[in-house]
Amino acid sequence: MAFKEKAVKRLAEKLNAAGVHYQLGAGFLMDRLGVCEGFHDVDVFVPAEETAAADKVLTRLGMRSEPTEINGCFRASYHFDGTEVDLCAGMAFDGGLTAVLGAESVCETVPFLGTQLPLGYPEDWFVWYALMGREAKVQALENWFRARGVAHPERFRQCVRGELPESVAARVDQLLGS
Repeated sequence: MAFKEKAVKRLAEKLNAAGVHYQLGAGFLMDRLGVCEGFHDVDVFVPAEETAAADKVLTRLGMRSEPTEINGCFRASYHFDGTEVDLCAGMAFDGGLTAVLGAESVCETVPFLGTQLPLGYPEDWFVWYALMGREAKVQALENWFRARGVAHPERFRQCVRGELPESVAARVDQLLGS
């Protein structure tokens, strides 16, 4: 078993056992979906109220960087089993938008090396990457949706609290053929 796989298995087992609501997203999700190949680190996303529980679990697993707060959202990195794991508690974007994170932001839970992994919605990540200005990721997801279709169109507007900027809403509408 590769280092990254071992780390993902351990973090999922520990977070699941602690009852933390989380999702794996970003590069890990895109790799699992086949949107792009490979991932550099594992990104764990939790709602703000799960910060302390998730941080406690991940700190027990390995070295933790000094946490930071960006736009009121907790961020910390952990290193264990040869892998970098980033914890993001909440996500905020320009214009006062915040990501909806929690049980409702888990698209599916999939088996992985004897444990269960909660994965985020690719539709959410399309919007979030667009809000972050990560054009290469947005384009990769757009191509993936065009090839496979959009399974959860309602998620494009349910993944944030607040109204999408016109540029992002127009891109969603174009993808949906509206």
